[in-house]
Amino acid sequence: MLINRGKVLDKVFKTSGFSLTELSKRVGYDRTTVYRHFAKPDLDFSILIKYGKALNHDFTVEFPELVSYFSEIKEPINAYTTHTLAEALKERDIWKDKYIRLLEKHNALILKSYKINED
Repeated sequence: MLINRGKVLDKVFKTSGFSLTELSKRVGYDRTTVYRHFAKPDLDFSILIKYGKALNHDFTVEFPELVSYFSEIKEPINAYTTHTLAEALKERDIWKDKYIRLLEKHNALILKSYKINED
């Protein structure tokens, strides 16, 4: 007997504490699409995974066959983490500094190449 994936998603959503507007923003679907997903008994696993990440819920409990789906897409299940604003700003600065250092090295190589070609 197949479990209605849309109904399971709806049940998890109702116990999540999120509003429908917040959920729709987190998954990137409009509200009407979210309602259609709740009504879809054969909701695609890729969509269910997206909701699982947004709701911080592991749907492999309800759908053990989802584990084999993860191995097919070769994406770590818990690869996504949330950051505080301070952590995000710190990481941004690290990447900005690295970019500036690489840009300076690149410019130095271009100048060196230009001087060699002038001689």
